[in-house]
Amino acid sequence: MSGGPGAGATVLVVDDDPVIQRLLSVNFEMEGYAVVVAGTGVEGIEMARTTRPDIVVLDVMMPGMDGLEVAVTLK
Repeated sequence: MSGGPGAGATVLVVDDDPVIQRLLSVNFEMEGYAVVVAGTGVEGIEMARTTRPDIVVLDVMMPGMDGLEVAVTLK
């Protein structure tokens, strides 16, 4: 990790689009964040509970469980 603003923090990216997952991951990593990725809402909830990220970035429009439902569940 670089010494950027995110040094030591973990971001969970929950998005069903692999291109968006990669775009967000690369940019957060460049700022020093550790990144974990989930491709579905259910997977995102599981990852959030196991990795305890500092921040979660959610796609609002995913098939099945969308980002709003994930946010309500994690709250």
